[in-house]
Amino acid sequence: MLKNILPVGSVVRLHGGQRSVMIIGIMQQHEDQKGNIGRSDYMGVPYPVGYLHPDLNFCFDNSDVEEVLFRGYDDNEEYKDFIKSLELAQTLNDYKKELEFSDK
Repeated sequence: MLKNILPVGSVVRLHGGQRSVMIIGIMQQHEDQKGNIGRSDYMGVPYPVGYLHPDLNFCFDNSDVEEVLFRGYDDNEEYKDFIKSLELAQTLNDYKKELEFSDK
C-alpha cells in the first residue's frame, strides 16, 4: 500500500473535483465532526492557493485520486527512510488491532 503513496508536494485532481489539491501530509490522523478519530492517506490544501485555514484542509485516500498532475520529490534517502518508518508503524498498528480483536 505505501509503495504507491504520493510524496508531499504532489498535486492531484480528486474524483469529481473541480480544483487541484496539493498534498501537505501523509498518513494523517483526523477527527470528524462527530468526534470519531480516523486515518487518511493524505491531507491536502487547494492548489495553487495553499494553506489558508485549518477548516480548509481536508483528508483523502489514494482511492480518491483521479489524476496525478505533479509528483513531489521522492528520490532521496530521507523520503525512503520515512516510508520505511510508516510501513513499520502501520504493521505494528495492524498487529495491535489483531491482538485487541483476539482478546474479545
